[in-house]
Amino acid sequence: MKLTYSHLDLVAIVVFVLCWFGYGWFAHRHTSGRSSLLTVMNPMRERWFEQTLLRENRIVDSSLLANLMHSATFFSSTTVLVLGGLLALFGSIEKSADLFENLPFAQRSSQQLLEAKVVLLILLFVYALIKFTWSVRQFNFVTILIGSLSPKDQVTDDDRSAARRAAGILKLAGENFGQGMRSYYFAVAVLMWFVQPLFFIAATAIVTLMLYRMEFHSRTIDVLAGK
Repeated sequence: MKLTYSHLDLVAIVVFVLCWFGYGWFAHRHTSGRSSLLTVMNPMRERWFEQTLLRENRIVDSSLLANLMHSATFFSSTTVLVLGGLLALFGSIEKSADLFENLPFAQRSSQQLLEAKVVLLILLFVYALIKFTWSVRQFNFVTILIGSLSPKDQVTDDDRSAARRAAGILKLAGENFGQGMRSYYFAVAVLMWFVQPLFFIAATAIVTLMLYRMEFHSRTIDVLAGK
């Protein structure tokens, strides 16, 4: 099957791939060297579990974890629904082609290219589902570690080590949840490809810059860092 595309479509997908992998590499590599949402929150996670060891009743910790797990579970369920909708769209792409072509500023695309666009969306949401479900499991691991802690007046070095491990797993869960959310933002950019590749390129650049600002230069970071 021959995939009919314009040179601008090819440029758009190259820009998207570079931004997707490039920003992921940049965020991972530069997180340790500058203030970001991840680096600002990590010390707070460690302090959380230091306080957990001092609490007689750890119901509050369970409640906080349940709230975090609820967010990850919500997005996992939502992602499954989105994937179901995309699979249904993939099966009726020929009928949907006229709808896409009637969008303002829309550029005509072959059925094969429309299918490729839907496949890209499916891949993004599959990645998001993996990240969200893995973060749910990690939150479960943290719950088990909290349950293994001794009472306040019987805390040992093993309990302190378990608390540090719980904080470490919580950091990883937060990182995976953030990567799942990142997929949603980039999926919005891919939606612009259904209109035309120029919009796709612009949306990809805007999403990348928006993520950079939110994760490295937002007012939220300044407040959390006490600036």
